[in-house]
Amino acid sequence: MANNDSLDNLLTTNESFAQHCAVCIKSLQLNHPNIKINVKIASLELTVTAKKNLYSMSDDNANINIDIVDFDKTKLDALPQIGNYTKDIYLRLWVDEFFQDTNIDRVLYLDADTIVVDSLITLWELPLNDNILAAVDIPESTSHNRCHLPKEFNYFNSGVILFNIKLWKQENCLQQIITFLHENKEIALNPDQDALNGLFHDRRITLDYTYNAISPFFRKKGFKSISIEDLSTIQKNVKIVHFNGRARPWIYGCNHPYKNQYLRYLRLTPWKKQTLLNKSFKSFIKRHISLLFKLDSFVKIPRNLIKGK
Repeated sequence: MANNDSLDNLLTTNESFAQHCAVCIKSLQLNHPNIKINVKIASLELTVTAKKNLYSMSDDNANINIDIVDFDKTKLDALPQIGNYTKDIYLRLWVDEFFQDTNIDRVLYLDADTIVVDSLITLWELPLNDNILAAVDIPESTSHNRCHLPKEFNYFNSGVILFNIKLWKQENCLQQIITFLHENKEIALNPDQDALNGLFHDRRITLDYTYNAISPFFRKKGFKSISIEDLSTIQKNVKIVHFNGRARPWIYGCNHPYKNQYLRYLRLTPWKKQTLLNKSFKSFIKRHISLLFKLDSFVKIPRNLIKGK
């Protein structure tokens, strides 16, 4: 395994996503019980309580180390404001600054709205060679023209990225992205994701869908380009579940098949008493009507087939 037999990970968060960041970390730890895990959390304006809670997750766990970096938000002035996105989405781009140890050659970035449900050792042993990063495609994406992506390359999701740290720093990738976004700020609807695709489409390894299973992989309609059999295989072998879009397991009424797994991990964090959001009589009725008439858009996965330790 790379990086001196440890897994080096980057998460970014603000106060509103601190709970989900904790859940992701707990899922990462439980699915790698015998591996040393280093987690760097880059944050903007976390409260003292949130920091204390996150740090406490490493107190009694010898295999996990957590370090929180208070990011200097003035650095974000170099990047343009695009759409309604808050600039903290850009924090991952400073990945080489957060990991300056010369022995670290790769870092796994995870969005805070992901959970790990299986071992990632195979991913960590993947040779990166001269590639800047490794990431998972978004099937049927129509973003090619917007980010100057040649048709022969697929558009990837930036919620799970294995970074080649040495090349990221050596080739000054952050400055390349800043330049790209300023030159394309009128059309870059998904700021850093568009820039990463536009710049590094031919310098990245395509990972299996199981490493970033976004919500459509669990919906009944799925993707037209992927057969029902292949979708079923992805669901059975998923390693990282990404609760993107409106499929938020912390909101009442969400019926994502991995909602209960998220909640199980949540109960093992300092946020264990947190209740579901938007719970009301109206949402209760709406949810049960959907279940009664089988209107729910998510597939039903038997409890014994749900992955995750």
